[in-house]
Amino acid sequence: MKILFSVTYYTPYVSGLTIYVKRLAEELVNRGHKVTVLCMRHDKKLLERENINGVEVIRANPLFQISKGFVSIDWITKSRRDADVVIVNLPQAEGWIPALVAKKVIAIYHCEIVVKNKIVQRILEAANWLTLARANTIVTYTEDYGKSSRLLKGFEHKTKYIYPPIPYPTAGKLKLKKPKGEIWIGVAARFAAEKGIEYLLEALPEIPGKVVIAGPMEPVGEEEYKNKIIKLVDRYKDRVKFLGTIEPEEMGGFYKAIDVLVLPSVNSTEAFGMVQVEAMMMGVLVVASDLPGVRVPIMKTGMGKIVKPRDSKSLAGAILWVLNNKNKLKKKSAIKEFNMDGVVQKWQKLIA
Repeated sequence: MKILFSVTYYTPYVSGLTIYVKRLAEELVNRGHKVTVLCMRHDKKLLERENINGVEVIRANPLFQISKGFVSIDWITKSRRDADVVIVNLPQAEGWIPALVAKKVIAIYHCEIVVKNKIVQRILEAANWLTLARANTIVTYTEDYGKSSRLLKGFEHKTKYIYPPIPYPTAGKLKLKKPKGEIWIGVAARFAAEKGIEYLLEALPEIPGKVVIAGPMEPVGEEEYKNKIIKLVDRYKDRVKFLGTIEPEEMGGFYKAIDVLVLPSVNSTEAFGMVQVEAMMMGVLVVASDLPGVRVPIMKTGMGKIVKPRDSKSLAGAILWVLNNKNKLKKKSAIKEFNMDGVVQKWQKLIA
């Protein structure tokens, strides 16, 4: 079957959304499908066309950029592809274009979108709503998140809930040197306002150890937030360590080194947090914000503590509690709950 993924950013750009699409696209290739990804050429150094692990990647040239999005005439031209199924990954302002000419449309609603400019927000939401209306089926990660979403209201009859594709983490060649006896509080996230990293840094006076952050240091459209974090880091220079981007295939080495993983997310642009499931698969406990979708892995496995968002004091208390009760927590099997093969089988049925 010919499958087209429509997504603004694709590898080598790193985010939870791009990792999700890459994993699913490559798994479908492994199961005999012909898969193409249509994305924006967000970096001029990238090729317009290339094959990555069996996936044909086509990049449209943008005219200009608005925040994290793009305006592109080339996108319209390249959207006209002969595909049996088009899978549009929302939020995506331009996703309605390939959806409009597709035989069958599946929309993955990864998360809400929150931008400062209210006019831009409304335009983006209108574009996403158009794709949702055109879609034959809508997929979002959890019922918890789906029922809380403003934009999905009215589309319940065609919405399905499928966990993200999450394989068991591997370390690859990554080996992190951790001083004996030192506590590492891990964060796996890019610099983005929805990640709430500042609340963890503000909790540092009340918790032991060092905050170790794995993620891209130069995310698109987040320069202001990055500067805010760097100013906070200056106050705790000896207690914050940046590892930069770690390839998904090597993240197992990161989880092996940390004592607890923290997701201090603040709003609905965070819908799940795949990294927390990866950490759980390796026996690492998690502290995560009490947000729709984000709280689901801890609720399903019991492997951690859920806390009030935007509350450094509560965050510190939860981290201390987890560190002091690691051996007492009931550990269920995250591998069984979030089985990768089961997820891909659901997608096989959905596409067929």
